[in-house]
Amino acid sequence: MLKILIASENTERLTEISRLCAAVGNFRAMSLQEGLARFPLHASRLRMADLLIVELPDLGPAQMLSIEALRQQHSDLPCILVTQAPGPDVLIKAMRAGIRDVLSWPLDKAQLAEALKRVEATHVPRTHEAAQVISVISCKGGVGTSFVTANLGDTIARQHGKRVLVVDLNRHFGDLTHIVSDKTPPSTLPDICGQIERMDAAFLDACLVHVDSGFDVLAGATDPVKATMIQKDKLEWILSVAQLNYDFILFDMGQNIDPLSIGVLDQSERIYVVAEPAVACGRPGRRMLDILRALHYPAGKIQLVLNRTGRKNEVPRATMEEIFGMKVAFALPDDPSAVDEAVSHGEPVGKLSRRSAITKALQAMAAQLATPPETGRHSKADAVSPLRRLMLRTKST
Repeated sequence: MLKILIASENTERLTEISRLCAAVGNFRAMSLQEGLARFPLHASRLRMADLLIVELPDLGPAQMLSIEALRQQHSDLPCILVTQAPGPDVLIKAMRAGIRDVLSWPLDKAQLAEALKRVEATHVPRTHEAAQVISVISCKGGVGTSFVTANLGDTIARQHGKRVLVVDLNRHFGDLTHIVSDKTPPSTLPDICGQIERMDAAFLDACLVHVDSGFDVLAGATDPVKATMIQKDKLEWILSVAQLNYDFILFDMGQNIDPLSIGVLDQSERIYVVAEPAVACGRPGRRMLDILRALHYPAGKIQLVLNRTGRKNEVPRATMEEIFGMKVAFALPDDPSAVDEAVSHGEPVGKLSRRSAITKALQAMAAQLATPPETGRHSKADAVSPLRRLMLRTKST
């Protein structure tokens, strides 16, 4: 799947180009509302893209110099230029600067589709190692999703020496940080979104809670009002910076299914759906899985995690699998003494209770992620479903 970075200073044109890209093929588009002069501030986003589409209303000498500088710095990044009524001289200068295609505004859908097909036909994946993105989503409140996400991140870092970032994307009083740390977060995800123009690796690092060697946490919104500052394009920017500095990025999604969370789910290697072996989880769990299937994610990308298993009077595992229509990938045991001690001290459970049942179960999950089979990662080139497109278009308009 081509990752397209679309840049324009005009909000309406940026939205329209994004809409057309979604309409003509299976592409993942990121938006950048900036002029050419500020492109050096977004080097991480440019490195993560497979194609750059730049919209410029006018193309004078200054803009042409900026394009030439951009092409020199990112010579392996194909570029399509969109501008009004390009004349022969503009076409010649653009081609000399290394522009792949020049399209006129307003964009013709068929011409854009042909240009994207040409890029896709000759696409060679860029050489960079990006972090694996893992989403952990709850079928209902109170099933321990934040605990699982935070401690799975710690286990991957602790047992396998990986660089791990956990992001609290639960937009209703996110408190994941305090499950594994007693430190006060220097900043939160909404705070960063409010200063997104400062975003680079150094700024991100200064905003994180450094729990342990190789394990960091980005704190979530402290209330739903502040959570409104988290927007899809800003979250993509943060993710593009983080992916170049970590091996794994884990998102605690809460229960949200909306354009913001779908953008993260689209980029995820795995989606863990957390439930408990209880009647109360049956209907919401099945509904969550049905939504994810309707979004056309590959079956191997979605895995079911049963938390707090082994309690008296729980629903049998086979019954839960029948209700959910899929096998349980991981069963995490009910281990209240180890869990309560870790949470009350604000420490990872693997640090305080190394031999506990819950620690061993988390180690099994971490091992599967950190040592993938020879067949490689799950493909991200899943089809864009009508529901997902509808939700994304609703957000953009």
